Amino acid sequence: MFRKIFLLSVISCSIFFLQINSTYANFKYATPNPTTEFSCMDYPPIYPTYSWETLPNTEFYQIQIFHENKLIRELKNTEAFNKVTDLNPYIEPGKYFWQVRVVDNKNNPLSDWSAKNYFTVEKSVTFAVLGDSISHGGANFIPAGQLGCQWETFCDVPVKNLARSGDTTAAMLERFERDVLPFSPQVLIIFGGTNDIRLGLSAEEVINHLSALRDKCFANNITPVLVTIPPMNEKIIRSRGIFITDKDWRTERTKLNSWIIQNGGIEISRELVDFAEELREDLTPDGLHPNTRGKLFIGKTIENFLRENFSELITKKSWEIE
Repeated sequence: MFRKIFLLSVISCSIFFLQINSTYANFKYATPNPTTEFSCMDYPPIYPTYSWETLPNTEFYQIQIFHENKLIRELKNTEAFNKVTDLNPYIEPGKYFWQVRVVDNKNNPLSDWSAKNYFTVEKSVTFAVLGDSISHGGANFIPAGQLGCQWETFCDVPVKNLARSGDTTAAMLERFERDVLPFSPQVLIIFGGTNDIRLGLSAEEVINHLSALRDKCFANNITPVLVTIPPMNEKIIRSRGIFITDKDWRTERTKLNSWIIQNGGIEISRELVDFAEELREDLTPDGLHPNTRGKLFIGKTIENFLRENFSELITKKSWEIE
C-alpha cells in the first residue's frame, strides 16, 4: 500500500513539473529582456527605438506593437542584434505596448514573448523638438530608446521628441504637417542642419529650409526656437567610416550658426568645442554625436532658455496644460 502511494506521489509530481515546464518545452532560448525606458520619459519619441539584451547565439528578433490592445505592426531587428527603430510615426493618441521574442530566419519562434512594455501617446504637448539623430537619441553606445542617449532627459522642461535620425532640414520640412501639427505644440524647437553641412550643403541652402520651417510655425500659431548645430570632429568621423564632405564644412557651419544666433536661436556649442573649434574627443563616441555628458550640457542649455523665455508655459508640467 505504501509503495502504491509513493508511486502515485512520484507520478503526480512528475506531471506537475511537466506542466510547469511545458511552456518552455518548445523554446530554445530564454525570454529576452527589454531595455527601453519609455516609461521613464516625459513623452515617448514619435519614432521609438526598441531595444533588448541580446541572448548568446541569437541573431533574429521579432517585435510586436499594440495600440489599445490591437496588434498594429510587426518588426524585425534590422539595425543591430539588440535594437530596431520604428520608421512609422506614432501620432494616434492612446495606450501602446510592445514585446519582443527570439525567432529564426523564417520567423519561427525560439523563445516566449517578453513582458509587455507600455507607453502612452498624448493628444497635445506644449514643447516639442523637430530634428535629427542628435535629438532623436543618436549614438553608437546607447540605443535611442534609453534615457542616457537623449538630451531631452536632462531638460527638466518636458519636450516631445519629434526628431528622426538621419534627417536633413529638407526632410524635416517635408514631414512638418504629418509629424508636428497633430501634437499642436505651442513652442517648437528646430534643431537640425548637421547632416546638411556634413553632406556638403551650403549654409544658404540650410537657412532657406530653416526659414521655411519657421514660416510654417508662424502660419500655425507655433513659436519657433532655432538651435545652433554642434561642432564635429573630422578625424574621429573619418576613422569610424562615417561620410563627411571634403568641402569646407567649418565655414558653412559658422555661417549657419551666425544666422541662427542673429535670429534669437539657442547657442549650444560653447562647452562642446576644443581649441580647434571641433567637437571635443571626450564628448563624442563617433565625432558626430555628443555623448551623455555632451547631451547633458545641451539639455540644460535648452532648459535654461525655455525657462527664461517661456516661464508662463511651464508654471505647470507641460502635459497638464490644456
